[in-house]
Amino acid sequence: MRIWILNHYACQRHGTGLTSHAVLAHYLRAMGHEPVVFPAAFAQVHAPAARLSPRRLFADCIDDGTRFRFIRAREYHSTLGRFWNMRSYARNVVRATDDLPPPDVVIGSLAHPFAVEAAWRLARRRGAKFVYEIRDIWPQSLIDLGSLSPWHPICRYFARLERQAFRRADAVMSVLPGIAEYAATHGVPADRVLYLPNGIDPAIFPELAEPPADGPFVISCFGRFGSGNDMDTIVAAAETLHQRPEAVNIRIRLVGDGPSKTVLERRAAAAGLTNIEFLGLVGKHELVELSRESHAFVHAHRRMSVVERYGMSVNKVFGFMAAGRPVLFACRSSYDPIREARAGLTVEPEDPAALAQAMFELSRTPDAERRAMGARARQHVLQYHDLSKLARRLDAFLADLVSAPRLPATHRRAA
Repeated sequence: MRIWILNHYACQRHGTGLTSHAVLAHYLRAMGHEPVVFPAAFAQVHAPAARLSPRRLFADCIDDGTRFRFIRAREYHSTLGRFWNMRSYARNVVRATDDLPPPDVVIGSLAHPFAVEAAWRLARRRGAKFVYEIRDIWPQSLIDLGSLSPWHPICRYFARLERQAFRRADAVMSVLPGIAEYAATHGVPADRVLYLPNGIDPAIFPELAEPPADGPFVISCFGRFGSGNDMDTIVAAAETLHQRPEAVNIRIRLVGDGPSKTVLERRAAAAGLTNIEFLGLVGKHELVELSRESHAFVHAHRRMSVVERYGMSVNKVFGFMAAGRPVLFACRSSYDPIREARAGLTVEPEDPAALAQAMFELSRTPDAERRAMGARARQHVLQYHDLSKLARRLDAFLADLVSAPRLPATHRRAA
């Protein structure tokens, strides 16, 4: 089966960023399929080496045997520029496939709605089935984050694109646990919906040795500074702990990049915090070493209605769990893997005092109990979020889809 995956921000398997599609493609190829991944050549998460000269429409790269076709996209340094970056990717990817044999399935991943529309156009042109992959609910997520008013023209435009994508889709897949409920409101039957969560590549996440017994109690967080990731609350929790002499042994390590990082670094410096450090982006293998040095992990997420209702599937949380360490989860979600696996502590989002207290309590938890939490975390993620297993689920779903008749228009309705 030839499978095309359009995701503006997809990264190669051993890279830093959104690697899920690369890992799924790796295992699909091992099953005999021919996947091609189409990322943008210029996006925030890509290194400058991925950029193309103005005269080149695309560049191919073979990653672990999987073809990556990097599509030219307009460079940007502003919010408006990012909009045109997305539009140029969608326009160019449709023009950059004429030399490839026709696909059986085209997956349009909702990194943004324009990529989804481009995937539908390619599927229609090549006679393939179109799968709408929802990684985030647009535009409601933007509304929840305060990025857009529900009455803004762009918000209404994105809502129209979403309804259009549901009507056009032959099937829907999503990382969100509540996707069946959401898709049903758009008239998609349950047998055409696949819940395929994010996960980990077991080949890259080996079982780790115990962290150092001496030295500080290290709590790490890897991720982007911005969007739904609430690094502000983590820094505020560090400020609270800095004022508690009994918490002097706790050290918080934030690894990553993003628009709010510089502001938070300055805030920590102005407060004289000695219990927090900021590191830049690192590769997957460096993350494994930083994970080994960590005694626990923390993920804080902003309060969002879509997360509370439909759940979330955060790659880095599953990476934390795969490391075999307890996790502090400052998030209100209908799917809470930490509570479900008894793999750490869950606290309310956007509450620095509660998070600081949870950090302190975990640092005082006996080693044997923390090891048990970490073991349950790893067992849970290997059972439910192993991408080699999830690839087999995707394989079966797509095989059924390709052989099934197209959905009649009467089975769909606009929301």
